[in-house]
Order: sequence, then C-alpha cells, then structure tokens
Amino acid sequence: MTKLNARTFSSLVYFEACGRLLSFSAAGKELCVTTGAISQQIRKLEEQLGFKLFQRQPSGIVLTQEGKEMLNVTQQSIESVEMVIRRLQAKLSDNVVRLKSTPSFVFKWLIPKLQEFNLEYPHIKVETYADEALLELAGADFDIAIDYGDGQYDGFTSSLLVKEILLPVISPEYMKQANWQQGDTLQDASLLHDAMPWIDAEQDAEWRFWLDQTKLKGIDSTKGHFFNRSYMAIAAAEAGLGVALARASQVGEELKNGRLIAPFKGIPSCCDYYMLIPKKGRANIHAYVLKNWLLEHVDAIEGIQV
Repeated sequence: MTKLNARTFSSLVYFEACGRLLSFSAAGKELCVTTGAISQQIRKLEEQLGFKLFQRQPSGIVLTQEGKEMLNVTQQSIESVEMVIRRLQAKLSDNVVRLKSTPSFVFKWLIPKLQEFNLEYPHIKVETYADEALLELAGADFDIAIDYGDGQYDGFTSSLLVKEILLPVISPEYMKQANWQQGDTLQDASLLHDAMPWIDAEQDAEWRFWLDQTKLKGIDSTKGHFFNRSYMAIAAAEAGLGVALARASQVGEELKNGRLIAPFKGIPSCCDYYMLIPKKGRANIHAYVLKNWLLEHVDAIEGIQV
C-alpha cells in the first residue's frame, strides 16, 4: 500500500487544477508553472498511487474513474482547508462587512439568518443597508450585496443564493370568498403587485409572467393595487385586501403558521436572488465567510407545490 508523503499532497494541488480544467496547459497557466512541469507532477503522482488518473487522448485529457473519485475527495479537502483559512484570517482582519440588499429581502429573509450568523461568528460585524426598492449597484459601496435578478452582473462575481418561486397568496378570510379550485376566480379578484420587482420592469411584470406561465387567459394583469415593496403587497394580502403574487422566500413563515394560504401552485420565477462581490478593490475576507455561511444555511421552503 502506497504511503502518502508531503510530495504527494503537493502534487494533489496540480491534480485538482488539471481535473477541474481538463487541460495540463490551462492548469499550468493557473498555477504559474510550465505544462511540462504539470505533466511531470501528474506522472509522478500516478506512479506513486499505482493507478492512472487521466487518459491521454489526441483531443486532450479525460479523467479515469479512479481520477473522478480522487478529484471529488481532493476538491472537498481543498475547500475545507480554504474555509478554515478564511475563518482564521477573518479573526485577524477588519471585522466589518457592509451588506446591501432590498428592504423586503432584508426584512423577510435575511434578518433571521443574521441572528444565527452572529451566534456562530460574534466577532464579525455586519452593517446592513436597505434603503431602495431596487438595489443600486453603481459605486459598489459595499462588500457583498444580494439582488433579485438574472445573475448577469458586470464587475461582480455572482453566486446563486435562492432559487425563487412565485405563487399567489391570500388570507384565510379571503379564501372563503370564492372557489379557488377554478383558475378564472382570479378574474374577479383584486391583484396585489410589487410594482418595482426588478430594474426596468413594468408595474405588472411579475403577475403577467405568472399568468403567462400558468396559461390562465382573460385575466387583466394591470388591475388591483400597487406597492413599491414586495413585503407591503404581502402584508396587504394578509390583511384581506386581495391576492399578492409572493416570492416564496418571503412567505415561508406565514404559510407555515396559516396566516397566508397558497391556492395555486407556484412556478419558478424569471429572477432569483444572487450574492454579489465586487471584483475590484480589496477583498474583504469576512464577506466570503458570510457568503459561504449563507449558502450553507439556505432552507428549503416547505409546503409549496411547484
């Protein structure tokens, strides 16, 4: 049985880059070494392990089955080391993270998470800003932002945080006023809108998208009441004013305790929530700690049919 040594572990860094990029030359560029040096490291690693990691083909390299298993465990190990390093670095650096998002998402989803985060990382101070209905990214006066959009953000690295679902919600009292098993019930209902769902969207954009996707005809998507915050439309639905088209991430608690009811199935939204970190400027280690923590603590929303 092969005994691993320090040289083996250093070679695994070269192997991870090759396995991820499936190219010796690309791995060499990433690690700032020659393609020949990469090839030699992989050859020596294969000799020491006693099995092939790659199949060399005219078109390039392909992972063997053993290589795939090795890549999986190597990447997990590297990610674990990186997380520990970031956590330790975070304790020694500036402990303030400036986070920016929209008011509804901060109020309905983020604040409960930050309470849990603070218990685990009490040394990291999160300054949260939510003063606009739509997130203003110009100037990037933040370390990390959370936006509702399509994931395409020039000048930022983006990570999908919440895969959003759109679903109509009503109060139990409003539920009693009609037979919600019939789709045409919405013809007589008062629609409640977030009038500013994303940049350049029309006031009825989300309702129109939901109606188009569900193929419900004859319903005027422009009728009803309009609000410039999604949580205001949700509050109006809870008060019995009408039917709000809610984002599932913001109504989990209300659906769970029965303050709101979802009479129709939800559909995947045309937008999702993304975390953004500016590419320019000094990297804030704490922002990456917060980002990774949030990704690990995204809860599945229960009781929602799609």
